[in-house]
This record gives sequence, structure tokens and C-alpha cells, in this order.
Amino acid sequence: MTDSNGNEVRMDEVKLIVDLQERIGRKLNDLRYADSESAGNIVHHLAEVAVLGNKLFTVSVPKLLALPAERSPELADIAVEIQHDLSEMKEAIDDIELQLIKFVNFLNR
Repeated sequence: MTDSNGNEVRMDEVKLIVDLQERIGRKLNDLRYADSESAGNIVHHLAEVAVLGNKLFTVSVPKLLALPAERSPELADIAVEIQHDLSEMKEAIDDIELQLIKFVNFLNR
């Protein structure tokens, strides 16, 4: 499976994102957050950022730290993966920022 940019997406990541989206969506419904466009963006992008951040913490950075310097081609591959994940996270954060402001304003009313 590939993402919108043609990059390979692991099925376990997709499952984690979908599961987390469902949980976030239920929470927003429980809070009666009715702005469907804003809620949809929050559900989608927050789950994506959370899963990618977890991947960086549990997989990518530990792999980078574990490899010795003489394995530079593998280190470069990991660095490219990290760069890709960070780019995806940045894009998702940019897309969610205004929606989170709306959500915070809703919660503080």
C-alpha cells in the first residue's frame, strides 16, 4: 500500500492510525464537538502525528542509535526514513493547527 505521495505504508501503521482515529472520533463525539470539518481534520491528522511520533521513538531513532558508524549506507537509509516521517508529521501539524485552536476555543467556552 502507498500513501498519497507514493511512499510505502506499512499495514500495521495503517491499522494503528485507523484504530486511533476511531478512538479520537468517539472522544470528540462524547465532548459534543459538532464542527464536522474541524473534527474530521483533528481525527485524521492527530492520529497520523501520534503514530508517526511513536514510530520515531520506538523504531527509527533506536535503529539509528544502534548501528555502528561503519554501516553508513544503512544509517543513510534510516536518516531518509526519519526525514520522511518528520516531513509527514510537519504537514499534518500544519493542517491541524487551526482546527486545534477551534477545538480549544470550544472547550474553553
